[in-house]
This record gives sequence, C-alpha cells and structure tokens, in this order.
Amino acid sequence: MHYEAIIFDLDNTLLNFELCERQAILGALEDCGVSLDLNGVSETIFLQVFETYNSKYWRQRETFSPSELIEMSYQSTFAQLDIQTDKISNLGESYWHIFNHSGAMEPDVNEVLTVLACSYRLAVITNGFVSAQLPRIQAAGIEHFFEEVVVSEAISFAKPSPEIFHYALSKLNLTPAEVLYIGDSLKHDYAGATQVKIDFCYYNRKNQSLPQEVQPKFIISELLELLELVN
Repeated sequence: MHYEAIIFDLDNTLLNFELCERQAILGALEDCGVSLDLNGVSETIFLQVFETYNSKYWRQRETFSPSELIEMSYQSTFAQLDIQTDKISNLGESYWHIFNHSGAMEPDVNEVLTVLACSYRLAVITNGFVSAQLPRIQAAGIEHFFEEVVVSEAISFAKPSPEIFHYALSKLNLTPAEVLYIGDSLKHDYAGATQVKIDFCYYNRKNQSLPQEVQPKFIISELLELLELVN
C-alpha cells in the first residue's frame, strides 16, 4: 500500500521520554545543590519514588502548572526519603527547563527520518505542552523533517480523541487511507488511529505481548524495520 504521509507519535517513538525525564529529574537536583549521596539515597530509589508521586500529581495538570506539579513531586519524594533541603522552590523550574530542552532520541531516528523524507511527507501528533514538545524536537535537531507538528495543548484535543487526528489530516489535506501512523501506545496511538481508520504501525519497543483483540496493521520492534515496510 502506498502512503502519501507518515505521521509519528513523539514520546517513546522518536524521543526517548524516560531518558529525557531522567536527565531532568537528576539534573535539577545537581542545579540546586541537592546531593543524593550525602543523603544516602541511590539514584534508582529516588527515581522510583519520584515517578510514583509524579504520576499521581500529573493527573492534576488542569489545576497546577507543570513547574508546580514537579515541585510537588520533589517535595513528596524528599519527605518519604527523609532528604533535607531549603532549595525546593527552584527544583520545579530547573526540571522543566532541562526537560524542555532534552532531545534524547530513540535509536536510528535520524537515519529513518532522512530516508523517509525522500519519499513521504512527515508529521507528528503528540500529546503534551507546546512549550515542551516543540523545543524538544528542536533540541533533537529533527524539526526540519516535519511538515506539521500537532500538539494536543494547542488544539485542546488529545489522543486518543479522533479530533486530533482529523485536525492533522486537515492540515495535511489528506484522507485516512493516505496516511500511516506510528506510535508506541496502544491506549493513545492505536486507539486513536483506528477510530479514524488510519493504518497503525505499533512500535513495540519493549517487545510486549499484545492482547488478542489488538491488531495493528504493522508491528516493529526497531524503527529501522519501518524502512522495509514502506520503501
């Protein structure tokens, strides 16, 4: 099947979200002079506890700013791990600054995009904040590949809502049959793409087993495999 355009998810498809987040969590501690070693806490334990609170607080993103949510995650993590500091007010801003300029990529992204750009129009559909997603694409040095970057915050619809996919199609002036969408999330990417009858390629980066009812058009475990599918 010939496609006119290939649209990508961003986090954990083109950019490695976990690595970007890790850099921000630990980088903010360094910026603010908080030493885990002096407090007898390993990076692994700190990251695990932080992630637990961050997932909880992020559900309140309609009420608090990103920096406030991150600061709350640090506060709760410090309290649980008995870490003493008077510099907590700066941690949220430092984290957000580092994260927004972190462009750590998945393997082979540049090669894959370079080859695909010769034959296809490329775009991105991503959930998240404009202030984070656009600078991160720029930090990775891949912004020039994409004709459109659709960020959920900018249009007030997020994956898996069909509206964000319809919006991207309208910007590209294409029909669902002319597009292939690649993403790592069954909940957001697969569910959204299939609702609007866009062929979906599941980037199964962790080689997870799929429920029997989930049937993507394609499944890849490495982005390089995408070149074999469409070229």
